Amino acid sequence: MDKNGQNQFAINPNSKLKIKVINSLCISAATCIIRAPGTFDLDDDGIAYVKEGTWDEAVDIIEAAKSCPTTAIIVEDLQGNQIWPEKQPEK
Repeated sequence: MDKNGQNQFAINPNSKLKIKVINSLCISAATCIIRAPGTFDLDDDGIAYVKEGTWDEAVDIIEAAKSCPTTAIIVEDLQGNQIWPEKQPEK
């Protein structure tokens, strides 16, 4: 069973963000935990998930997502606008 934020968005209104970890892309690098230890952890299978409760500052969460070598972390604002990874303009 997926933990919080795995393959579905975890929402924290206080941080004004939604976070999703794509399980199939996570390689257990744990850079997200180094950058935002109050937000991310690894489950028993080594897949990142989003902790319940108080998260790190939004800037730290975004930096944690950017640090992921496989772009397994998606960050959106509460309106569903994708912050990371940056969407490429449509041609």
